[in-house]
Amino acid sequence: MANGTLKILPDSQKTYCKYAYTYGGTTYSDIHTFTTGGRTSQSIAPAISTSKVSLSELNPASVSANKVIAKTNACMYEYDINQFYGFFYQGAGYPMYFNQYAYDAVPDNHPMYTTHNYWPSFCVKKDGTSAIRWFESAQDLRTALPYCKCVIAAVHPLVFNGKCVLNERVTDNEPSKSLIYDPQNPNNENLRFKITAGAPMGKRKRTLLGHLKGVSGQYIMVCTDSAMTIKVAANMMQDMNCDYAVALDGGTPSQMRIKSGYGANGKVTANPGAPLHTAVCAHLV
Repeated sequence: MANGTLKILPDSQKTYCKYAYTYGGTTYSDIHTFTTGGRTSQSIAPAISTSKVSLSELNPASVSANKVIAKTNACMYEYDINQFYGFFYQGAGYPMYFNQYAYDAVPDNHPMYTTHNYWPSFCVKKDGTSAIRWFESAQDLRTALPYCKCVIAAVHPLVFNGKCVLNERVTDNEPSKSLIYDPQNPNNENLRFKITAGAPMGKRKRTLLGHLKGVSGQYIMVCTDSAMTIKVAANMMQDMNCDYAVALDGGTPSQMRIKSGYGANGKVTANPGAPLHTAVCAHLV
């Protein structure tokens, strides 16, 4: 059942669409979306720089720059120092990153497994499906990575197995079966949803990423010019038919670029954006 109403705005095309979303009596305009083709033609991958650069300069290590067709900013980072957060896996043969630091192999011990386990990992799987994981141990990570094309760090989980996590109690698939969010007790410090990160209850411009339900390897990248709460964003991603969706860094960093010929040309979001450490890139396979 729909939570809100999506209306396609002018200038929309096949891969790039601009929407207005009405939820709870409020309309949020200029929702920019880029939807990839199936996994045999297009996919997504992270791009990483240990120093901050413009979005136009960020490209995946595993993909030729001329194959990149759309980009958004990715996970949270510190503005005053070179420090970004979460786990990024670029594929076999490339460094993986734990909170800014590169590793060639999965470390046996790392704070991400425990004290930083609230950062969700958006897993792009080789079979065209997706998942959101919170890796609780090195063994969990070693078991999962052979099935992943890449892993993109996120800030908040929004949709998990088709359920909006802001609307109901949903548990993850980790061994601990931890509660992702509890609408009745949102300040519970043990939740996977980190209430103190990214101003989730405040209105901010948002960058979002999801996998479309029932469509193998099809992803939707979203940037909003309208400020909204994470709850509105989560309901919108469920209404966009995502089975899994996450929020990336919102506010000032939010920005989207699309290559000419794929529905737009250059930056499509109104926000000028900011220099970044990480990006999500849609690319030709």
